[in-house]
Amino acid sequence: MRFSGTIPARTDVKGRVFFPSAYRRQLSAEEQEFVLRRDVYEPCLVVYPRKVWEREVDELRRRLNRWNPREAMLLRQFMADAEVFGLDASGRFLIPKRLLQAAGIVHELVFVGMDDRLELWSRERMERPFVESADFGAALERLMAAGGRDEAADKDNPI
Repeated sequence: MRFSGTIPARTDVKGRVFFPSAYRRQLSAEEQEFVLRRDVYEPCLVVYPRKVWEREVDELRRRLNRWNPREAMLLRQFMADAEVFGLDASGRFLIPKRLLQAAGIVHELVFVGMDDRLELWSRERMERPFVESADFGAALERLMAAGGRDEAADKDNPI
């Protein structure tokens, strides 16, 4: 599955939102369980299909030493922010109030397809680009021309 594009949506008064049918069609019958958490870097929420979430957690656990108190706290925070959910008979799911507040989502939001996961952004934030056009083109040119990440360029200009 590769999610892409943007789909606007609205929450109801309880915080429920319809999972977009365009994205639901990409999922198999077994892929109906998801994990929702705050993004690590940005004021948005991330929806992981359960299999993607499991791979993410496995990778994090491989890199962390649970006997290191600081690393144990990182894992604790990462896992504490996660909510497992399924879709109801109407194709909706509930976004907890604390997560809506963390992402600045009042009632209108936008689903953004991000490859193997989805992001939920406030409609207001989506009214401006993530990266300005000129910077976006230059960053892609550097990245693609170099055949991968250009660490030196990243230090001077992260985009």
